[in-house]
Parts: sequence; structure tokens; C-alpha cells
Amino acid sequence: MNLDEVRVKIDAIDGELLRLLNERAQLVNIVGKIKHAAGLEIYAPEREETLLRKLAALNTEQNGTLPEKSIRAIYREIMSAALALERQLKIAYLGPAGSWSHQVATGKFGHGVGYVAQPSIQGVFDCVASQAADYGVLPIEQAVEGVVHHTLDQLVDSPLQICAQIIISSGEGCPRSRFIILGRKASPATGDDSTMLMLEVQDQVGALVTLSQAFAKQEVNLRQIENRLVPQTSGEAARFFLEVTGHHDDAGLRAALDDLHSQGTKVKVLGSYPASTWVETMG
Repeated sequence: MNLDEVRVKIDAIDGELLRLLNERAQLVNIVGKIKHAAGLEIYAPEREETLLRKLAALNTEQNGTLPEKSIRAIYREIMSAALALERQLKIAYLGPAGSWSHQVATGKFGHGVGYVAQPSIQGVFDCVASQAADYGVLPIEQAVEGVVHHTLDQLVDSPLQICAQIIISSGEGCPRSRFIILGRKASPATGDDSTMLMLEVQDQVGALVTLSQAFAKQEVNLRQIENRLVPQTSGEAARFFLEVTGHHDDAGLRAALDDLHSQGTKVKVLGSYPASTWVETMG
């Protein structure tokens, strides 16, 4: 084919793509009405990740020319436009515009939704809790004037849940940064999930071993552990943040948490979310 013939074929494909996108949009409108009638959340991170995994697998089966990263980026914007059709979502993020949190937010939710910049971590929490925003995007920790503010610490006393975790890197060889999506409701299981937990025990020798054994007994994999001291009126407690494999509704994880609770451990589930976190290099 010559150049003009190739362009004619591309134009025909674009026309078919547009027709199909509008047909998809009509179906999305129906989904929105069903969700509204049932009182369901408009944004469903578990559905989003399941769809993206399925499309990536299908692309591999078809020996697609586009890499998975491109497939995800294209469908992220398609789904963002779909969310705007169902209802104009608002996403709070740690500002200002152009910040890492802003870039992560637009990378996750696309450009079809609204964004609300907040000057502090607490501002994002307040915005989501008061329903001024539907979701919030925050780094796991932020350093300001030499003080490290841990988002997870604020989650301990909040009714909000982690709906998704995102990992980014600013370039090859650079350390990765972790971000979370805050929501007001827990995410349903996808079959491939992770859960963030807060566990508080008396700060004593063997405390971490005891925690680890409870999960090992139920064959629950510990993916990450962080700890900080929590001052109390009498003695001190050790606060552990753990990311484990599985959803908080999984029988094995529930059994491990019940075991720890019976031993006097303070337990709080901070959220369950799809295990396949979005990993992106951002300049």
C-alpha cells in the first residue's frame, strides 16, 4: 500500500473506534444508573485492576504491538471519561498542582475527573472524610522542615480506607516512592490482593516474632514491615505497619488477626487493595 491507502485504512479504523467508544459510553451510562439505584461506589478499583489485567493478558495472547504500559494508559483515559459520565468525581491530593501526588493522581484517575489540591496530609483526609472529595491521593510519608509525617499514622485514627497503593520511580536507579488512594469504603476482593494492617503490642523482646508466627501459622505472607514506638501513659507500645498478601475477608488472614487479638494485640485493618500496584517512572 502507498501512504494515501494506509491513511484511508487508519481513518476507517478511527471511525470504527469512535463508534465503539460511544457504544461503550452508552453502556457505562446504564451501569451508572444501576450503581446509583443500588447505592454502590462509582469508582471500583477492584473492577479497574481486574479489567486492566484481563486486557494485558489478551494483548499478550494476540501478540499485540502495543506494550502493556500503553494499553493501561489508553484504558485509564477511557475509564476516566466513563467515570465522568457516571458522575463527576473529585480527587483530593497533596498539592500544589504539579506535585508528585498530583502527577500520581492524574496518572491513576486520568483527566476526565476533577482535582482538589490540599496543602497538607490532614487536609486530604478532611476533604475525603467530609465528602468534599470522593478519593484522596497521598504519599506514605512526607518530609517537611526535617520532620517526617507518616500518612499511615493518621489512618490509625481515621475511618478512611486504603483503596489502592501506587509505586513510582523518578528514574532508573532512583528510590521508589509509595502512594495510597484513600476512600470511604473498603475495596472488594479481586483474588490477588494485599492488605495494610496496624498492630500494636507491648514493646518487648520477641514481639515481632510473635506477630510473624501468627501469620506463618495461617500461611499468610508478610510483604513489608515498618515499626515505630507509640508513647503511652504506662510503658510503651510498639506499633507495626504490615503489608500482607490477601484480602482482609480471606479466611486465613481473618484467623491470624483473631489469634493476635486474643493475645491482646490491638489490630486495625487500614485497607485491602489490588496487589498489582501501578509502577511508573516519572521525570
